[in-house]
Amino acid sequence: MPQGLTQSWNAAMATLPPEWQMMGVVRGPREVDPKILSASWLAWARGPDGERVEGQADSAEGALDDLTNVMRKSGMAFKVGNEG
Repeated sequence: MPQGLTQSWNAAMATLPPEWQMMGVVRGPREVDPKILSASWLAWARGPDGERVEGQADSAEGALDDLTNVMRKSGMAFKVGNEG
């Protein structure tokens, strides 16, 4: 992976609460997930109850960065010290 992609992936992973999973970053359309219809990049994560959070952009890095921003804006982003 190019360094920029690795940094964006790591930043997105760091915002996910421990029970969430990073599902991937892809360029659509994809038969395996009919929600991915455009030709842009999509990054997504899923929560323990099936919640889905997405980021979308013209590049893989941008989609991951958008996912990071969506998690932060939603208030769901993991913060150090939230472990309990």
